[in-house]
Amino acid sequence: MLKKYGTYLIVLLAGLALGYLFFGSNANKKNQQHLSSEEQVHSWTCSMHPQINTEEPGDCPLCGMDLTPANIGDSEIGTQQFKMTKNAMALANIETTVVGLGSLKNNTLVLSGKITSNEKTNGVQTSIFDGRIEKLNVNFVGQYVKKGQLLGSIYSPELYAAQDKLLTSVSYKDTHKKLYAAARNTLGLWKMTDEQVDAIIKSGKPMMSFPVYADVSGTVTEIMAAEGNWYKQGEALYKVSNLYTVWAIFDAYENQLPTLKVGQDITITSNAFKGEVLKSKISFIEPVLNSNSRTVAVRVTLNNKKQRFKPGMFLQGEIQGLVNNKVLTVPKSAVMWTGKRSLVYVKPNPKNPVFEMTEVMLGKVIGDSYVILDGLSSGDEVVTNGTFTVDAAAQLLGKRSMMTNEKDGDNTMSEMQEGNGKLIFNDNLKSELPKIIHTYMQLKDFLVATDSHKSMLKAGELKELLNTIDGSVLDEEVKKHIDILKATTAKIAMSKDIKKQRNQFKPLSKSIVAITSSLSNLDQPIYVQYCPMADNNKGGTWLSFDDEVFNPYYGDEMLHCGSVTKTIQ
Repeated sequence: MLKKYGTYLIVLLAGLALGYLFFGSNANKKNQQHLSSEEQVHSWTCSMHPQINTEEPGDCPLCGMDLTPANIGDSEIGTQQFKMTKNAMALANIETTVVGLGSLKNNTLVLSGKITSNEKTNGVQTSIFDGRIEKLNVNFVGQYVKKGQLLGSIYSPELYAAQDKLLTSVSYKDTHKKLYAAARNTLGLWKMTDEQVDAIIKSGKPMMSFPVYADVSGTVTEIMAAEGNWYKQGEALYKVSNLYTVWAIFDAYENQLPTLKVGQDITITSNAFKGEVLKSKISFIEPVLNSNSRTVAVRVTLNNKKQRFKPGMFLQGEIQGLVNNKVLTVPKSAVMWTGKRSLVYVKPNPKNPVFEMTEVMLGKVIGDSYVILDGLSSGDEVVTNGTFTVDAAAQLLGKRSMMTNEKDGDNTMSEMQEGNGKLIFNDNLKSELPKIIHTYMQLKDFLVATDSHKSMLKAGELKELLNTIDGSVLDEEVKKHIDILKATTAKIAMSKDIKKQRNQFKPLSKSIVAITSSLSNLDQPIYVQYCPMADNNKGGTWLSFDDEVFNPYYGDEMLHCGSVTKTIQ
């Protein structure tokens, strides 16, 4: 019996030994391989919730999905690059596009411009001698003046002395013919006619006020003269222009120049003549680039015999069928605004789901795209759908993102939250804020129109409104903004230089945005708008009652540069 059980025991032990040899060693190998694989993975994440980051595999605590390795192949990723899983990209519907030259929609280039007077037909009426204007018949812009028309009268001591000398020489004209002729010719140099000279000799008295006649014909475009003022010889009294032909001046960026040439067809439209289309040709392209706006003036000469086109009128020009398109553009959906920067996400390697934020400089809007002036090259692959999802992943991984302050690299929301902190207003200030905002809007409109005189006056009006506010009873943070408003409006009100006015408009707008953002239940929505190119590409904000962008920092130079970043309601 013992022998029988001993035999069974030997067989059992032998089976266990063989089972270990055949199966146990393989299991150990698999476990070792599994552990080896895990040792290479330093963190695990969820494709649906990239904020989840653990040191061990398992299930996502938010959705229950299996965690996936977060850093396989990270040795090949740059310090500011990051990887997203294919599953996460698919769920977020992230799409990328390779940008390149020749990507304009419908092969059409759209340019913004305005009407100006034809400088070839411009003229200037000047004073032909030193004197004081006694009377001026030309006293408003738009008045038509004909050559030879009486403009007014002027008193001149020099002319009076010359007439007196002539009358003295009359008594000895028979004996001193040359002296008499010289005295008479002197008056001729001042454009006195023979009839006028003979009338002076006949009366025996000098003329006290000398009539001034128009030298040129045209429509008055600017008046410099005023009754009672003294003007020197050759000083301009007013400017005229023959508006039978006018110039349409369009702005083109330097990288658009290869697409443009003299004689090229251009289709012109205007809000003043909706539904009407004018076809013309490019007559001139300026050889000098504007270093501030990075644009070149493209000129079209228009027939204006019916006087329909008025200087200052805004136009839009379209050039169809561009053959050598050299403009680099990206879809609007690719660009994010931080309030100061324009950003896109680039995919450096088309084969790997790795991304990196890149700052770009934007040009004009063309259809549904932005012109890229700097930051990208032809062939770069950028995110065009799901951009904010990619940016969220960058933030969670501590990489550069739209919330990153470029100066110190820290993640901050200060750029996007400008004006988001709720301020506390007293009743007096609350009652004055509607007037202040409306006056600010009027100031903004005059800056859009590049009217420095009206901007100066409106800033003075805004300053007077602000001076009625008692700063001693204001919340400390509110008082800081009111003090900034008072200081900036005072500087605008004292300056006739449109550039200096626009420089002060930036801090003025920053404070007015902060104040307005704390309001609620407004009668109408107020739009916060932003131009990245203002203040030498540092960017600038402003408020508008209209969601369409009209840029106060550049006016017609880049009228529609910018976008709406926030709506206050």
